[in-house]
Amino acid sequence: MSSDTKFHVHHDAPEVIGRRERLGVRLLIVADGSFVFGMIFTYFYLRNLNANNGWIPKGGHHFSAASGWMSIYPLLLAAIVFKIAQRNPKTVGNLTVISLLAYAYGFYYQIHQIANMPFIVKDTGAFEGSYASTWVLMAGANVFHYFLAAFIALGIVIRARRADVDPALEKWRMRTAASWFTWIAISGVAVALTTSFI
Repeated sequence: MSSDTKFHVHHDAPEVIGRRERLGVRLLIVADGSFVFGMIFTYFYLRNLNANNGWIPKGGHHFSAASGWMSIYPLLLAAIVFKIAQRNPKTVGNLTVISLLAYAYGFYYQIHQIANMPFIVKDTGAFEGSYASTWVLMAGANVFHYFLAAFIALGIVIRARRADVDPALEKWRMRTAASWFTWIAISGVAVALTTSFI
């Protein structure tokens, strides 16, 4: 096993590689954005439709509006800390640890919310109404965002400590990761704002 941690990946210029990687992440953001805004449209459509009191049935339960905001604070904290870390390449590894911990906590918190939902019918295990179904779908999107962001942050922390990477390529990769972290923070705010309308 080699102990050389210097990357020898591409023969193209780092700027060319960086632009390709960033384009790929931007396309992922567009795809994810269409999914998130599709969920938001569904939430408001079903809320306004409310056929036969199907949104929240009589005697049904729901989360408070604040619970949606509590689940996205780690997304905001991590994105802000990572933006600060980008300014000084020497602090990227240490400050990204804070982002990683925020994403890990957010992942745990969102899973905890899903596990303790008040709107599951105890006898059948079904959801009480359309509110419950759309809420779970949005919470699932947050779980996906937290998991992927934690994985990326972990990769940045490990690479900052162990690898010797071309500074130009590393600058592009930090900007690419920041694009994803910023997008999921915006997505989280959009979801929290949506679930504030019960």
